Amino acid sequence: MLKKYVTPHSLQYVGKAWEIRHALRQEKNQRGEGTPLAALLAGRQAPPRSR
Repeated sequence: MLKKYVTPHSLQYVGKAWEIRHALRQEKNQRGEGTPLAALLAGRQAPPRSR
């Protein structure tokens, strides 16, 4: 069972490797690949990148 611990300065996943990979892929798909950890913790989405 995957557990997710969030504090103002850290994010920790505890579980099996495949569960953690799956959770990280879901976060990436929801918020975009360029979202830094600080924005994830603050609940913000990264601004879109210009190409």
